[in-house]
Amino acid sequence: MWKYDPTRDRYAMRWQRRYESLPEDVRRRLEEWNEMISQLDRENRTEEYQLRVIKRSRVEPKAGDVFVLSPREGLYFYGKVMVAKIKNETNSFINGGYSVFIFKCKSRKPDMSGYKPDYNNLLIEPAIVTRWYWTSGRFYNVGHEEITEEEKRLDYGFYESGRDLFRKEDGTILKKEPKIWGVYGITTYIGIAYKVQRELVIDPSLAEFDE
Repeated sequence: MWKYDPTRDRYAMRWQRRYESLPEDVRRRLEEWNEMISQLDRENRTEEYQLRVIKRSRVEPKAGDVFVLSPREGLYFYGKVMVAKIKNETNSFINGGYSVFIFKCKSRKPDMSGYKPDYNNLLIEPAIVTRWYWTSGRFYNVGHEEITEEEKRLDYGFYESGRDLFRKEDGTILKKEPKIWGVYGITTYIGIAYKVQRELVIDPSLAEFDE
């Protein structure tokens, strides 16, 4: 078990290490992009970098649902619901939410044609979201694949920075840092969009297709 240190934030430290490892031209692009995002935030124009609306739905997401999200016209990345209607008695915000994984596999159309999930090569870290992502049309279900035994054994969790520890969706404290982890808390309505768009700034080839 790690020792608690209130001065450390493992999430921020992980990003800082990654940022420093990037080539100078990529870091420059990121700085310019962040300046633009900050300006849009100040002007309440966050919709300009929000995920595109695909189709609004009143669907009740289930574990195993495969969905798409679209940061740009004609570009759809895939995601999968790992846990639905999370039961968390210690955190009312997370309770009832959904943990999702978002992959680098993509398609030009909102269907299952390009779905080839790779948990060793995620687009962004796992996240906990609300049903708003579906009702607003930012996530759109295109299929369903039951959670496999391999997926059930995935070494993943979520980091609670205030206490410097890792948990599962239900609040269970993990004894060690998991291989795959995101933030313990609900991702805001622009959180997924920001992280996905940032990845496209870092690696523009993510938006390209082999002809």
